[in-house]
Amino acid sequence: MLSPYWSIQIHLSRLSSWHETRNDKPKLDFIAPLQRRRLSPLARINLQLAHDTHPEQTALRCVFASRHGEIAQTTQMLQALANHELLSPARFSHSVHNAIQGLWSIQAQQTAECSAISAGIDTLAMGVLEAATLLADQANPAVLLMCTDEAVPAIFRPDASESTIPFALAMLIDGQAANLKLSAIPQSHALTADPTHLDFLQWWHSHAPQLITAGARCNWLWTRL
Repeated sequence: MLSPYWSIQIHLSRLSSWHETRNDKPKLDFIAPLQRRRLSPLARINLQLAHDTHPEQTALRCVFASRHGEIAQTTQMLQALANHELLSPARFSHSVHNAIQGLWSIQAQQTAECSAISAGIDTLAMGVLEAATLLADQANPAVLLMCTDEAVPAIFRPDASESTIPFALAMLIDGQAANLKLSAIPQSHALTADPTHLDFLQWWHSHAPQLITAGARCNWLWTRL
């Protein structure tokens, strides 16, 4: 095995996921109907998964990791501009990259710090690194990591590394004894740049000790501890 450039260790306390092939739309029974109707499909997925992962609503910090955020809404607004139509202020305000975190913090009444990450095919790894950094700086409260992407519209001609279905992965990461190590390793050979969060989910539910995923400048080695 190649020597890592660096490694971090975390404790993954809980993991939840949602994907369209499950054929179950988020119900959001804990949100008032009027507020629920205003949410985008991506926001609905995230709020439901955050609630499923941490229903206790004790204090949390949050990292929202997404390659493209509200790409469907952004595409619709760009098409409206091309057609010389007026943009909806509400749609625009909900399309910025940290909008879902704001909605989550209001709904869950969370006042701790939040951050948003967008790092191409390294997005999941950078989200884990951000969560580990927060915990290294302050052990409590725990960190909720949300890694979410919609299917990239065909107009952008997405490559094989993009999600073809809406997908969300939620991790609750805390300061307990580490059970997962992430290492940056040299790119010794080319890897298929499939959506990393899908590979990670399948690996975490398997019995395999390690997983290597592709990155832009290095590969990522995930190891069970």
